[in-house]
Amino acid sequence: MKHRQLVPELMDDPELDPLEHQAALNGLKRLNAWTGNPQLAWKLLRDNSAGVPENQQLSILDVATGSADLPIALSRFGAGAGVDLTISASDVSPTALEVARRQAQDQGADIKLIEHDVVQQDIAGKFDFVMCSQFLHHLTEAEVINVLRRMRSAARRRVIVIDLLRSWANYYQVWLATRLLSRSPIVHFDGPQSIRAAFTLPEFERLAIEAGFRDYKLSFRWPCRFVFCGSGDDCL
Repeated sequence: MKHRQLVPELMDDPELDPLEHQAALNGLKRLNAWTGNPQLAWKLLRDNSAGVPENQQLSILDVATGSADLPIALSRFGAGAGVDLTISASDVSPTALEVARRQAQDQGADIKLIEHDVVQQDIAGKFDFVMCSQFLHHLTEAEVINVLRRMRSAARRRVIVIDLLRSWANYYQVWLATRLLSRSPIVHFDGPQSIRAAFTLPEFERLAIEAGFRDYKLSFRWPCRFVFCGSGDDCL
């Protein structure tokens, strides 16, 4: 799988039926649980907030949040650990944000939801951590660079990216997982297609450098993912 194959995914269609959209979001929630993305994000936050006084509040923005599975989990982990978190989550899709609102309300998570297109618009305000999970592979290289620049400008401490890695092994792994964990035909198509559209580590590193990152860490994480942690503008 030498080159990216960037084909529009079904869930990115603004005309997608809301019920089909919600079913796909439910499938993605199960896939996120399989990959352990919430636990990984929590560990990254804790590792990158070392030295912060225990009573100091930390602010988080999750970009392209979808149904907000990740920030809801972080809210729960923070409460359990006695960490004071202020969490915001943004997405361009009103349907996704409505699902996120209901989920946050049902689980008692205090999350500020924002309708925002990070591909087209700068991020308002500053946050200690600006993060996104499995979003950037949807974008062109030029769009990825712009989004990373916006995230870096809005981050006081760190930008955290969790995304997919492109390889045939990961393609077949995700193909199988989508069929075991979801009945949504949208997830069945979008999951493997996401691997085709994903980056390799050298490709993403080049884009991060073009976006202005100099102090960063980039590494593989099982299954099928990479993690990027880069310093925000206020750390330079």
